[in-house]
Amino acid sequence: MSFWDLEMQRTSVRAGEASDRADAMAQVIAAGRDLACRDDGSVVNRSAHIRIGTELAVVTGFDSPRLDDENLRCRIEAAIAAKQQHARTMEQRVSVELPPTAGAHTPQLDPEAGE
Repeated sequence: MSFWDLEMQRTSVRAGEASDRADAMAQVIAAGRDLACRDDGSVVNRSAHIRIGTELAVVTGFDSPRLDDENLRCRIEAAIAAKQQHARTMEQRVSVELPPTAGAHTPQLDPEAGE
């Protein structure tokens, strides 16, 4: 979990280890709430970069006292799902746009036929 602090020009990072996804999520939420605001209550950044295992996402809401842990968990899961969907879409788009592989049959034009 990390927050970029524009005012201080630094990144605050918190890492941890978890035995399961529920524990990892609880740690991310606790760390996010802790890092989102300074001691004086001012907001460090509204967006946090999180990683759970190999899953990455950008999530907002850690600075809001109105959002409970369950709401933050849902935001995190939705952000991870959206990032994964975006990655799949980009992968499909790239595979469609790639030129044929070497050795693939490409018809040759006959210059004498006027093509």
